[in-house]
Amino acid sequence: MKSNRAGFTLLETVVAIALASAGIAAVYQVYASSARAEQIAEEAETAARLAEFLFLTSEAGTTGEIEGFVWTMEASRNPDWTGLETLTLRMIAPSGREFELQMDRPAASGTSR
Repeated sequence: MKSNRAGFTLLETVVAIALASAGIAAVYQVYASSARAEQIAEEAETAARLAEFLFLTSEAGTTGEIEGFVWTMEASRNPDWTGLETLTLRMIAPSGREFELQMDRPAASGTSR
């Protein structure tokens, strides 16, 4: 016996809802991973900008906090080049991610390293 009713059966509706849910879940996962990647990139950019500032303005043996980043600047003798010292900047971001950057510069006068 054939029905004259138009429309979807319960099974078709359940399958359509399941497929739509799977699609929405996939889109949400892509969005969440994109948001996390954006946060990491923004944090790395901020760390690089702050590192440039700190290398220009801070002295070796100092520590501090700027824009939520905790940092330490250390200097060591460069074994490859006489008269140069290597500055090492260690930073911890507000998220807990750690950065370490190094820069060589002429050794501070009066320093015998």
